[in-house]
Order: sequence, then C-alpha cells, then structure tokens
Amino acid sequence: MDSTGKTTSVESFDLNGAGIQLDVESVWPALERGGFSHSEAVEAQVEELLPGGRFLIQPRAIGRIYDTDSFPETEIEELPAPIQEAEFLCFGLCTAGKAIDDRARALCDEGELIDSMILDAIAMTGLSQIGDRLGRAIFDWAKGRGLSASRAFSPGAGASGWGLENQRFLFAYLPRDPLGVRLTPHFLMQPSKSVSFVIGIGGRVKQAAYPFSCEGCDRFDCAYRHIPESEMVRPEAA
Repeated sequence: MDSTGKTTSVESFDLNGAGIQLDVESVWPALERGGFSHSEAVEAQVEELLPGGRFLIQPRAIGRIYDTDSFPETEIEELPAPIQEAEFLCFGLCTAGKAIDDRARALCDEGELIDSMILDAIAMTGLSQIGDRLGRAIFDWAKGRGLSASRAFSPGAGASGWGLENQRFLFAYLPRDPLGVRLTPHFLMQPSKSVSFVIGIGGRVKQAAYPFSCEGCDRFDCAYRHIPESEMVRPEAA
C-alpha cells in the first residue's frame, strides 16, 4: 500500500494507438456484425469515411496488476469463479476515445445512420486492436513468470454472471479519471466505445487461448462471438 493506504500495483501498462491498422479489410468484420452486406457502394463509403475516422479515433489502453494477497476475501469471492484462485489480478481499460464517439452520435442525430454506423465500426476496430495488444502484454507478463492467464472478464458481459455493478469495483483499482472514461450512475461507460475487464493470473488459473475469447461462454446469441456457432460446444453436449 502507498502512504494513503491504497493498494499499489506490481505492474502497469499504458498503451497508445501507434500502429493501429484501419482500412476497409480490417473494419469489415465489425460492419458485418452490424448487419452490413459486402458491396462496392458500402466499400466506397467506408473508404470515404476512413480518413476522418483515423483523425478522430484515439485508441488507448491501461492495465494494472495487483497481488491478490492485498484484496479482502469478500472481494475475491465476488470474482468470476475461474479466477478466484488467481495469484494476481490485472484490471484493464481500453477506449477508442471521445471524439469519434461524439461524431458518430452527431451523425445519428442528423439522420446519417449509415455514416454513423460506419464510424462506429471504425471505432470498434481500433478498440479491438488496442484491447488485443493490452491482452497480449498481460499474457506475456504472466508467461515470463511461469504463470497462466485467464481470458478477460468484463462486468455484465458473457455468461460469467459477473454483474455490471462490478464496474465500480474494477474502476477502484484503476487511476482516477482513467483515459477520460467515466461511469454513468447505471455503470455504463462514456465514451461508449470502451471496454473494461479483469484477467486472473496464477499457477492454478487455466490458460486461455486468447485474451478476448469465447471459451467457457454459452451465449450463442452474442454479436461479438469470436468463433462460429457451429464450432462451439453446447453445455448439454459437453
């Protein structure tokens, strides 16, 4: 703990958007999840909006790793079951920034729904890339110490049962006003193109294949599923 009595992290990650790739090919998966069909007209519209999207987006990510010995037992018991025996916890936050979020919302208010959805897809693509970069850095930290790392668990997402109200717990272990992201009274994040999560690290943690994985989640209706439904094992068939 520091002089104020606050738990201090054993490792910190602070990443910016350098090297983020935003082109039609990289943005297209996010457009497909939004219901777009591939066409020359849409592709041309994406090409037209990409320069502005690259200018507006500000992908950033932070992560803070803590030794679980410094946590009250009551907080450990509230974690998703797969990481309750973790030796370390990494709290992460990624965002695409406020400017692109505001512009997409303004376009929607102006009735430019297609342009708004394309900007959203550009923001989601940048967010996904910076999130994956942070996840890989956390995995590398664990591997370098001979430990395993879980997939990322986000409050209110997936089938872990870790409710949205846990945003308050997660944000308590991040810097004050992290990356300009704030929580609403209903625990939603603003800017909306932001993601928060916790990853468990330890010898008794099952190693995940990817930081943002669908492993262990049985939500077949999820728009952000990373693998086709046909390749997933339903719980009753396991």
